[in-house]
Amino acid sequence: MSSQTYSISDLARELDITTRAIRFYEEQGLLSPERRGQERIYSPRDKVSLKLILRASASAFRWPNAVS
Repeated sequence: MSSQTYSISDLARELDITTRAIRFYEEQGLLSPERRGQERIYSPRDKVSLKLILRASASAFRWPNAVS
């Protein structure tokens, strides 16, 4: 089992999104990272969840164009 963790900036850099986008998904209840004081600690599971969120979001933006 992997014990690797990620900071918010690590995830943002790896997934090529902003830290604000990650915070938005957290505010929406889609991510629940551990906290160490004010620091967010993301697990490999959080990373996979975020990838799925981004994929679903991209699909939703393409859907209206596919129908037209």
